[in-house]
Amino acid sequence: MTSTSQDLSVADRLRAQHGPALTLGRDCDLPDDLVIELDTDAHLTIGDRVSIRRGTTIQVLRGATIAIGNDVAIGEHVFISAMAGIRLGDGAALSNMVDLHDHNHRERSTTHMPGGELVPWASGFEAAPIVIEPGAILSNKVTVTGGVRIGANALVGANAVVSRSIPPDTKATGVPATARRRFDGAAVPVIEDRRTLSVGFFGTSIMEHLEGYNTQLIEQANLPQIGSKVTVQGWHQRGWVHRLALSLRAAWPYVTFEVNNHGEGGATSRDIARIVEGDRRTDGVDYDLVFLGCGINDVWRRFQGRTSEAVGIEEYADHMAAMLTQLGGYSRRLIVISETPFGPVDTPEIVSEMNAELTRYNDAAAKAASKHGALYLDVWAPFTAAARQLATAPAGHQPGSVWSDGVHLTELGDAVLLRQVETFLAEHHIIDKLLDYPRLERDRAPEAYRPMFTAHRPAHN
Repeated sequence: MTSTSQDLSVADRLRAQHGPALTLGRDCDLPDDLVIELDTDAHLTIGDRVSIRRGTTIQVLRGATIAIGNDVAIGEHVFISAMAGIRLGDGAALSNMVDLHDHNHRERSTTHMPGGELVPWASGFEAAPIVIEPGAILSNKVTVTGGVRIGANALVGANAVVSRSIPPDTKATGVPATARRRFDGAAVPVIEDRRTLSVGFFGTSIMEHLEGYNTQLIEQANLPQIGSKVTVQGWHQRGWVHRLALSLRAAWPYVTFEVNNHGEGGATSRDIARIVEGDRRTDGVDYDLVFLGCGINDVWRRFQGRTSEAVGIEEYADHMAAMLTQLGGYSRRLIVISETPFGPVDTPEIVSEMNAELTRYNDAAAKAASKHGALYLDVWAPFTAAARQLATAPAGHQPGSVWSDGVHLTELGDAVLLRQVETFLAEHHIIDKLLDYPRLERDRAPEAYRPMFTAHRPAHN
């Protein structure tokens, strides 16, 4: 450990060397051989009572930010290099020879290297922030790659390579680092910049699923008397989308899910295409995950005799392509979800014909999804299987129905649909992958991620 006089001289030397590009806190324990490299428009903030051991290098490249919180401990021969930004929360610890690099070379593809130059940097770089939350501990020789967030109190075992985000209060080991067990973590300060995922839904009443409510109906201590009357005070969006939002928040309580449900009852693909077209202009939301589903009303309107509102399959395919193109421009992951089949209606003899037609629309949706790099979730088979098996249950088994009127779903129908969506998300590890910050091209990354570090840069920066 260096002495107090050495610490002061090191601090003074660093302040003189880097000027306003370095913010250095009080009572830090710094080694004489600490190497700090700051490029143009780079900034390094080191909090109070930070301890750094010998042989450590901190490199902040052009436009990037590194923010080290209070009471952070950094071991010997640690290398920290930022091209987008790196944050270490209060009380975090990096043991010896830990490597934090928020960037890497892009692949040497013809897209990145049309000239084919045979030099290591010709393909360029991509970068995404690294965030290590308060109290997290990284053991000896841990490597962390760009885009990763390590949760509060997490403990990462020696020699691990962290290439996916790690939840709070978790022990993770291995290559790649994998959560091995959860523990009851110590209290940490409120994390103001919680990881946030924005989820959008575009579809029909199957997604919108309005439900009338009165506060007395949901307040257990103030329920109305049986037989009394209450007034509908408004509408809530419920159904499988609401239940999925609750499920996501329960499974990832350390993540904020911003749910934007743009489902609209009675909408055809023509209507939903207008909603999608206006969405970016009115909401300005970049989505991490989008669900898109429509077609049932396109078909139903023709069988209802409302031919002017019906949408032919060619026009439907055009709308799907346009929506996927637009949403793909500001969404990280798109999921096209098939429509559920028609059930018993007033004229049951035409249900088979309606479903045969709706199958064609689902097939068109699947093709559009594949062409535009979206995933396709086919809920048709499990939904019809559930409906068939429920219908054959003997008396007294309270089977219920998945439809309320042959089109809209009951709570049971919502549960069947929800189960398929949850299984699909789990099988594709969609949420876990979305928790990582997207890697961006080197020149875009510092500007795109600058808002994450604004509080750690002086106003003039």
